[in-house]
Amino acid sequence: MSKNTNSKEHFKQSLKFFIFVNPVIALSIIAIIGLIIRIFYFPYDIPIVLDGWGYFWYANDLTILKEFPTGHAFPNNGWPTFLSLFFSFLNSNNFLDYMNMQRAVAVAISVVTIIPVYLLCRKFFVKSLAVLGSALFILDPRIIINSLLGITEPLFILLGATSILFSLSDNRKLVYTSFGIAALFSLVRYEGLLLIIPLSILFFIRFKKERRIILGYLPALFIFVLVLLPMAYIRIETTGDDGLISHLIAGERYLERTVSADNNLNNKQTIFDFFWSGIINLAKYLGWVSFPIFFIFLPYGIFKILGSRNDKKIMIILLSIFFLLPAFYAYGREIQETRYLYIMFPIFSILSLYTIERINIKFNKPTLIFVLVICGVLVTSVAWIEYKGMDIEHEREAFLLAYEVNERTFGINEYYPESTYLDITRIDNSEFPILRNSIGEKPQFIPVEDINSIEEYIQFGKDKGLTHLVVDGLFESQPYRSSFFNELFFHEGNFPYLIKEFDSHDHGFKYHIKIFKIDYENFDFYMNASTGK
Repeated sequence: MSKNTNSKEHFKQSLKFFIFVNPVIALSIIAIIGLIIRIFYFPYDIPIVLDGWGYFWYANDLTILKEFPTGHAFPNNGWPTFLSLFFSFLNSNNFLDYMNMQRAVAVAISVVTIIPVYLLCRKFFVKSLAVLGSALFILDPRIIINSLLGITEPLFILLGATSILFSLSDNRKLVYTSFGIAALFSLVRYEGLLLIIPLSILFFIRFKKERRIILGYLPALFIFVLVLLPMAYIRIETTGDDGLISHLIAGERYLERTVSADNNLNNKQTIFDFFWSGIINLAKYLGWVSFPIFFIFLPYGIFKILGSRNDKKIMIILLSIFFLLPAFYAYGREIQETRYLYIMFPIFSILSLYTIERINIKFNKPTLIFVLVICGVLVTSVAWIEYKGMDIEHEREAFLLAYEVNERTFGINEYYPESTYLDITRIDNSEFPILRNSIGEKPQFIPVEDINSIEEYIQFGKDKGLTHLVVDGLFESQPYRSSFFNELFFHEGNFPYLIKEFDSHDHGFKYHIKIFKIDYENFDFYMNASTGK
């Protein structure tokens, strides 16, 4: 046998050892790959906006004040509270350093989640398949992209997966611990409260033969409530609501206000419309989020989990139902968002392994299948991120151009989502860190609802502080915008009462944005002439 043949055989044996006997190395390599991808796409010079902006300020204010801040209305303060621990170690006058820390913590949590996902998969499958299950999760492009936003999902998924894992343990202490983690899970996102229901059902199923099962369950419930109460009290003190039961009740009140049995009653959404939208949109988004990784593997896994049942499979079914309820409620309200379904991804990983296990049995090439799945997932994920991920150059230019808009204007139309960077321009690094209520309010957004032309908008905004119009030609391709602004972008000569003060193409930017100052004297003359006055 040649030396080359011996080397190949040694490599094969080593690979089999790492995959099937001691998967720690394989798991570590996959975690490192997942981390490298996240670092490669890390937008270190782009600030956090949208939901992450609110979490950033809560964590910042908590760090400065050393007490829970008021003036933050959102209920889910578990993530920014945790984040403030890391902010307290920073000593910088650059707000981007804190935002990069926010992203870095989210990335680290996302990568660490490979451990509970692996152990969860291990409850159902052999080591090599469990490693594949964790790879499906950590390399999924949606999970990677979401981890770079600095928002709640990474911590939410980590706590959810860990709580489920402990609830399946044979150690009663870990089962009780799962209820405490479920409480933390609820503090990150209030819909996490629903997890107490499947955990309780599983507890009674697993320990149904015990004579004093109620007494055995009480410590679990006590731990859950004990973890929740301090933060609920703090929320009541700072916001007036506990952010838990109060928001579940708010959901019921929303349905009472907006959903009616009579489809002609005050133009309310009918009960049928609500449930139909919830079902259709839930099915649509479940199919959508399964791309590009899970859609091949899920159908057989769903069939398998609904077939023969045991306690673990019942737990998966129960979890799926209660994890999907918040998404159903959101989609019934026509909210277009996939993030509600990311908590399902650890379950998707488990279900997918039934298909891979079936393929292993049929072809009996476990090592080859392992390598092919990992390589296929990796290539597909990177391709998806390149296609659907953040356009770094566009976001960077939108951020830089926001300073031009801020410097030149006082009252403008909103050009969402790029206009979200205007919030950042209000921060003065020479004074940072500062409290949120210390930043300026310029420029102001003048609403555009129920307006059909530029002339009508200017007339509406004249007494409301409208000074400029900002257009970028994207108003037809972006939601929440009014398309009539495109006429100004492409035919600026038709508006003699608008003076162009800035054109980004003149300064070498690829993102084309124009800023027009409104000459109200000329506008009044134009309007009077057009109406014959």
